[in-house]
Amino acid sequence: MIAVAIVVVFLIFVNSNQQASTNSTTMESYLLRASSSAMAVIDSSSMGVGLSMKEWRDSSKKECGELIETIKTTFDTTALDKKENLERNFVKKLILNSEPSSTVSASKDQPYRQCRNAFIDLGTNIGDSVGYFIDNAIDVCSPMFAAANPSKRKMDSTFPRPHIDVTTLEFNHRGSKPNPLFGILQRNTKESPTAMSETFCVYGMEGNPEFTGRLTKLENYITEMKPRPVQHVHIFTESVVTSVDGPTKLFLDKTSVKENFWGSSILSSQQDAVKSAKELNGGNVFSADVTGISLSTMVRSTMLAMKEGASPEEQSGGLLIIKMDVEGAEYQVLKEVAASGVLCKLKELGNRVVFVVEYHNMSITDPTERRREKHGHGEAVKKLEQCGVEFQKLSAMWA
Repeated sequence: MIAVAIVVVFLIFVNSNQQASTNSTTMESYLLRASSSAMAVIDSSSMGVGLSMKEWRDSSKKECGELIETIKTTFDTTALDKKENLERNFVKKLILNSEPSSTVSASKDQPYRQCRNAFIDLGTNIGDSVGYFIDNAIDVCSPMFAAANPSKRKMDSTFPRPHIDVTTLEFNHRGSKPNPLFGILQRNTKESPTAMSETFCVYGMEGNPEFTGRLTKLENYITEMKPRPVQHVHIFTESVVTSVDGPTKLFLDKTSVKENFWGSSILSSQQDAVKSAKELNGGNVFSADVTGISLSTMVRSTMLAMKEGASPEEQSGGLLIIKMDVEGAEYQVLKEVAASGVLCKLKELGNRVVFVVEYHNMSITDPTERRREKHGHGEAVKKLEQCGVEFQKLSAMWA
């Protein structure tokens, strides 16, 4: 009996171990499958955005090509009417009827996402530059018209093209002449074959609390488009680009109402902030407490090439476009990003970096502050140029 009991216990033990082993194997297989399934969902979602936008673009190109073939090269008023009607139908396929929130950012829980390509808009104001990026993403027909009619070199405001009004969140067509930034975006994305709009992360940064609600609404409006023209969009409101991460002050322009208070700056002697102080506040400069974010932090957080453990394929072939219109703060930002080496690292890995800057030399009214800000700036730009960063200037009246 003792021997039988021992055998029974042994068999139970073996069976228990086999069951545990089987369960363990089953659990490992389940976790592997779940992990693979999750990755498949992520990949499918990521690819879905790209494929759906590609399908939208290809369909739009096909219909536009058929229209051009029909009208040949007679681009008269009737032909342009047909182009505009066609594009209105294209745009309708992108837009949801829901009213976007102006209080809660769609990407508040994940403001940063690392993409192969990125557009960073420093000094977003009311969102014009983000809007121009969206314009460029969905304007598939105009380049085809231009190619079919090379003798018409200038497409003026009578030439219809889709343009998002960032104030009303409606698309206009006629009267929407593209501005210089639109042309810069169009040219540079065209020169990078893998820079389709849906591969881009788009970021804005604006400190003026006046614009928080409308910028949140713009972000949500773009996010809710189906298919979405970009992979990811987030606008950092009540935030400014600085040389150091952390709390800082934004000195406010309160007088340039028609220009959307374009003179607000992290420099207290910026001319419009000074004017506002004299005219409206007894000489005391208006200010707001905001969050400072360095450009180096933005680049490291947004570019796939900078991801820890990025593969050689992920590290190269990307395009970073930075637009900076920050009322005098550009000097310290350029010095900071040159010193960090992050843009040169991107270039070294095999990516393009295009820096579009508007300079505000005489907008800084205090000579001491101006000298301090500009000191070392030339050397910083030279360092960036030597490693391959491409600089392009914006005129003071670009907007």
